Amino acid sequence: MSQQYPPQPQQPGYGEPQQPGSNGLATTALVLGIIAVVVSFIPVLNVVVWPLAILGIIFGAIGLSKAGKVRKGKGAGITGLVTSAVAIVMFFAMNALFFSAVDKAGEELDKSYDSTTVGDGKSKTGGAKESEVMKDFKVTKCDVVTGDLGIKEMAIHVDYANHGDRRYSYVVEGEVLADGKKVNDFMSTAENLAPGQKFTDKDAGALVNADEIKDAKRLECKTIKASRTDF
Repeated sequence: MSQQYPPQPQQPGYGEPQQPGSNGLATTALVLGIIAVVVSFIPVLNVVVWPLAILGIIFGAIGLSKAGKVRKGKGAGITGLVTSAVAIVMFFAMNALFFSAVDKAGEELDKSYDSTTVGDGKSKTGGAKESEVMKDFKVTKCDVVTGDLGIKEMAIHVDYANHGDRRYSYVVEGEVLADGKKVNDFMSTAENLAPGQKFTDKDAGALVNADEIKDAKRLECKTIKASRTDF
């Protein structure tokens, strides 16, 4: 009669395929990479791509090296690395396109802005544009008055008349001279004048030192720069 032995417990992994382990780092790298790619399409705000992509690359590399041991996460790790790298490339591409578009828009805006410098300055535009801007305004008053607090103020009036074929806003800059000596600056503006519309700016005053003008025999308001912007 043969002797029977009790069945021996089967050793784990012996005779059965080993179950793959977990690889959370690879999965995390995949998620971070996808988020980074999505955010990279938003100019300026896509600065958050950097921490996302850097973490995605780090976790992806670690997860990929771990994939050989746990037999899981290789695809996620590779995808996390690739998407993180793509996100960084898209960051530079989208920002370059965005700022290029901003610069182009600024150039187009400048084209609609006519300006001229008169007096001792150098002309910024052609003679035709100079005459167009200059004929639209005139300094009609340049006197010294005493304000409510006894402070000497310049009473400067500038008359505007839009001779163009569209709406314009104007900015006129100049100097106040007492017997040929500069004592202050002044600025006058007129907003959104329709073709043919007239306007008188009576608030283009400038504070002056009373001692500088009390003995002055001649006061002058000299235009230095005039500009207009169309709509």
